[in-house]
Amino acid sequence: MSTVDDIAVLTSENVRLTYTLANLGSRALAFLADTLIIALIGLSLTFIFMSIGLSLGDIGAMFTGAESGAPFLAALFIVLMTILYWGYYFLFEWMNYGQTPGKKLLGIRVAMADGGTADIVACAVRNVIRLIDMLLAVFGITIFILIFTPKYQRLGDIVAGTVVVKLRRLSFSDVILAVRSADRAVETTAVENQSAGGNFRLSDAEMGLIERFLTRKDSIPEDVKIRLTKDLAARIRSKAYGISVDDLSDDELIQLAWSRTPKKT
Repeated sequence: MSTVDDIAVLTSENVRLTYTLANLGSRALAFLADTLIIALIGLSLTFIFMSIGLSLGDIGAMFTGAESGAPFLAALFIVLMTILYWGYYFLFEWMNYGQTPGKKLLGIRVAMADGGTADIVACAVRNVIRLIDMLLAVFGITIFILIFTPKYQRLGDIVAGTVVVKLRRLSFSDVILAVRSADRAVETTAVENQSAGGNFRLSDAEMGLIERFLTRKDSIPEDVKIRLTKDLAARIRSKAYGISVDDLSDDELIQLAWSRTPKKT
């Protein structure tokens, strides 16, 4: 059942995806967790630069500029702290499927507004504007924007075209049970597609399994998703008649079976 916090999108393969928006509480807790991690790393950098300052003779000179090497060290420290803050969010969200450690802890992630994985440009843009969001937060403007935008987007999300959504947990055992249930189904109506000179003889239960996989695959851990894709593709290959599927990858085969097989309305 959909709620007011659900968003639905239709992919190019005519697959309807539904995502639940992350609430402000979980986003705030994720932000606090990430801030703590950044603070610990920043504290470590501070100790390193303090040690360097001591080795140069005067720890205070590193920040006051009283010694010849101090201005360079102070500037380098500021640059590194800025890179740390921006790079932490950017790199994790880009390379870890939209999840910083804080977001992973709270079970949320950054995604494109159309349901896809946030790309490098979107991650870069939303985190460049994060600095502006932080300044606006001082005046309460960021909170106002988050509350009153339909998809709980801050300014960076609006410009980058991203949203923050909850992860839906789907274990490998859940899908295996669904497969076995499909095998035991009493009614296995074969649905054939003759339009391309071949067909996939898939039962209603198998079509439901494909739909659930396509809907949730972006939130499945990568190692589990690889196994599920391989298992599901193997089932589909065994149900292909009069159509060549040998040259198709597992992902391509699943998409082909879904797009070519008529769905019950």
